[in-house]
Amino acid sequence: MGGVINADSLDAAKEVLRSQELMVIEVHVYEEKRKNVKLPFSTLLDLTRMLGQLLKSGIPLYESLIIVEEKYRNHRFHALFVDLCDELKTGVPLSQALAKYPQSFDPIYIAMIKAGEQTAALSGVFDELCQLLQRQQKLKKQLVSAAAYPLFLAGFCVVVFLALLLFVIPSMKALFEERSLHPITQIVFATSDIAINYGAWIGFATLFVIAVTITIFRRPASREKIDGLLLRAPILNNFIREAATVRFCRTASLLLSGGIPILQTLTLSRSVMKNRLLENVIADAEQKVSEGKTLSGELAQSPFIPSIVPRMLSIAEETGKTAFMLQSIANICEENLEKKLQQVVAFLQPALLLILGLIVGIVLLSILIPLTDVGSVL
Repeated sequence: MGGVINADSLDAAKEVLRSQELMVIEVHVYEEKRKNVKLPFSTLLDLTRMLGQLLKSGIPLYESLIIVEEKYRNHRFHALFVDLCDELKTGVPLSQALAKYPQSFDPIYIAMIKAGEQTAALSGVFDELCQLLQRQQKLKKQLVSAAAYPLFLAGFCVVVFLALLLFVIPSMKALFEERSLHPITQIVFATSDIAINYGAWIGFATLFVIAVTITIFRRPASREKIDGLLLRAPILNNFIREAATVRFCRTASLLLSGGIPILQTLTLSRSVMKNRLLENVIADAEQKVSEGKTLSGELAQSPFIPSIVPRMLSIAEETGKTAFMLQSIANICEENLEKKLQQVVAFLQPALLLILGLIVGIVLLSILIPLTDVGSVL
């Protein structure tokens, strides 16, 4: 029987095990690979929400973290919470303890916690982080849900097409042997023969192309080129720009409100844009801002940044309300993104159904034309 137990030392661990009437054979110090620990989004959101509520109730940070640790005592990530409690007990700041788990807590999260520690406003920081996480998840769900149904219809079209080529058409070919066929029928029958004879090779080739594409996409040099092509693609570029703008502006607004300097804010915020070309635009603007130029003026020079961003930022820079204006920009762009997603989904659904109907119609027509000829001969 084996397991993990939390204790200050090996001797203390043995005493705890003996008090539980367990025979101790061997005890080792358990070192977890912290880099690989990644909290699920739901757990991270729950942790952030609970700490914010507990701190707002007046409970000290260490006691609040103990309460969270007790809740997740039987959780597979319990060791992470125990380690955070131990770090705080020894006097390590929470931001420094969280930095040991980069897969679970990103630099933005850690920077906000550090700013909250310096201003003694951790409860408010956790509330703001909770709202940021919820909005990011909402945006992600909107993008996924908008693509889910069209992808389902597209997959259904492919399944129906393959079923017709591999099963329906071959069973009908015997009716038309030694007859001159209509060109449409010949094309459909030839396509069916190719699918039957070379289907496995076509499938392997398709998987190989997908694997190569994914590998190329993951390379930094290729990733930037692909991101540039996506930003120039019709229709798709609008969604990418709007989504990246929402993520950037909302994150930058939160960081500025938390007291993070503008240059560090730009460095952290550009990482959430998920597009290398847009990240480079913000990086160049950051360099110019450090030289004394305005952020709005630099962003206005890029064709990839929505025009609303530099225009509203120029007003905010005059009034000193940059954080508030960035939040307003994020809200406006998010509303525009929702409308565009609804319009595209409303267009794609009938378009895909029409394509499915055309596929089935062409196959049926290729079969009905020879049957009509057979009936006329009889």
